[in-house]
Amino acid sequence: MPDPANPTQSTPSLQGEWRNVTPGIETSQYPAKLVFDSARYRGTRAEGQGMIWWDAGTFRLADDETLVLSTATDELVKYQISLGGDRFVVTDPAGVTVTYERIS
Repeated sequence: MPDPANPTQSTPSLQGEWRNVTPGIETSQYPAKLVFDSARYRGTRAEGQGMIWWDAGTFRLADDETLVLSTATDELVKYQISLGGDRFVVTDPAGVTVTYERIS
């Protein structure tokens, strides 16, 4: 979270390539890899992985703790997010938590 007393400090960015580091069946609907650019994202499945909920679409950080992302059905869904350094953790509306690490 940026420090309001330090205007030169910036909010961490989602831009770049990320990999899912959360194993388990409950997170199988989330892509193995994600690539974010300035306003769009693309998800990639792992070999043998079924349909993913985040395939491609738009996203925005509504605030420091909320990611709004278009899903495979084009619905805009709000997710709780914690972004710091080379990791981000997303909690979906059902309470499932997924962690991604930056690749590049």
